[in-house]
Amino acid sequence: MIKKATENLLKHRDEINALNVFPVPDGDTGSNMCSTMLEACKYIDNVKSDDLIEVWKAVKEGALMGARGNSGVILSQILRGMADASPREYITPADFVKMISNARKVAYSAVMRPVEGTMLTVVRVLDERLQGKNFETFEELFDWIVEIARDTVNRTPHMLQKLREAGVVDAGAKGLYYIFEGMRDAVKGNIQVNLEEVEQASVEELQRMAFEEITNRYCTEVAVRRNQVVEKSELEAFLNEIGDSVVLVEQDDLIKLHVHTNHPGQVLEKVIEFGEIVKVKIDNMKLQHEHVISTQPTKEIGVVAVSPGKGISDILKSLGVDVIVPGGQTMNPSFADLKAAVEQTHAKNVFLFPNNANVLLTAKQIAEAFDDRRVIVVPTSFVQECVAAMVEYDPDAEPEDLLKRFEEAISQCVPISVTRAVRDSRYGNRRIRKGEYLLFVRKELVSHGFSLVKVLKEALEKENAHEKEILTVFLGDNYRKPELEKIQKLIGEEFPNLDLEIYEGGQPHYPYLMLLQ
Repeated sequence: MIKKATENLLKHRDEINALNVFPVPDGDTGSNMCSTMLEACKYIDNVKSDDLIEVWKAVKEGALMGARGNSGVILSQILRGMADASPREYITPADFVKMISNARKVAYSAVMRPVEGTMLTVVRVLDERLQGKNFETFEELFDWIVEIARDTVNRTPHMLQKLREAGVVDAGAKGLYYIFEGMRDAVKGNIQVNLEEVEQASVEELQRMAFEEITNRYCTEVAVRRNQVVEKSELEAFLNEIGDSVVLVEQDDLIKLHVHTNHPGQVLEKVIEFGEIVKVKIDNMKLQHEHVISTQPTKEIGVVAVSPGKGISDILKSLGVDVIVPGGQTMNPSFADLKAAVEQTHAKNVFLFPNNANVLLTAKQIAEAFDDRRVIVVPTSFVQECVAAMVEYDPDAEPEDLLKRFEEAISQCVPISVTRAVRDSRYGNRRIRKGEYLLFVRKELVSHGFSLVKVLKEALEKENAHEKEILTVFLGDNYRKPELEKIQKLIGEEFPNLDLEIYEGGQPHYPYLMLLQ
């Protein structure tokens, strides 16, 4: 069911990505949800038994590790809710109804401010409509689920004004519908799955993701013929402590375990305590790496930042950022990406700058994932805020004092983003035409039009630029030199008080990101 749901979601990934609620090419919900489901499938493939709980454990752990963006994290929590409510041996239609109810509970609890008209609404409506109903077969249940999900998706524009103005349904809700549709196909006997074929369009991205997510070098499998009673929970706890992707199977007097770890020798030393080793297989999954990344904290302060472009990454590194995670619009980093980056800092206190509203929820999950270090999420929605904060960075300062400096710098800066509309649309009472420049100050559309100079001048005047000192411009990979010359002329003539600083940013989609201070 999970794999068929993933296949169906992959087939509609581009459609879901295209469901933008505003005419900016930042649609990545489909890709984020696919990343979540694909990693769940990879974890399923590592399960060596048919034990239902083991399979669900793989689903929820894999989904969280693959989760990218808000849509991915929320989807992982829906799957977690289903997994946690699953019976241990087999599932009946009545059990699945309870699993949907728990999925709603867990998913809503993971979001600080739940918004209706999203995938959360789909799982909520399903829970409410399922109460008091009885289904004899899974075929009957899933026909009903798919019908209700489809109807809820079609009603999302009535719940969110942005969807209504753009004339689209919610992307995440539509993605969840396709997941349930795929599950229904599996229930009805269509269990032929070819994920490799439908994955092909994004194979390069997936290869990069898989490469980055391997933080434990050795895939270790051991079969032991035991000669004494083994406390399975104790062995599982040990394996989880030294690695991940743990699978532990007992059959008669044989125990077989699988773990990804940097210390296979410790695994062998442990299992030899309670039996005779009959088979060992150890594969080096990072043979091409020069060394294994140690996760043990060795310094006081570290900084991780998400960056949308190489030029901006270089600037952030020069200001003191330890680890850069590529990301931004259309390329939200996953839970595993951020977790690995935090580990690479080797720091006891790690400041994490998400630099995108769609990465913030994942970052908060990261903050709860560590026991051996403190992760402090600085809730930046724009990379310009991170630049302003890092100017105040002092690695010798106390974490609390440093956080105050960061917050003060962010509150005093004005992040500006300039892009172009890719289609006709509406934004509130404004009519947006394809090709217009769109200028955002933080999340608000401040000005738009076909003249970049007029749009920028209007925005700078609204933000009292005559009272500011510096305007920093980060050039995107699609900026135009004649436009930049006009910007320089505008600042020189109309805002001579501003020191204009220009850097190669390399970010996609936004030809100009600006920081007014």
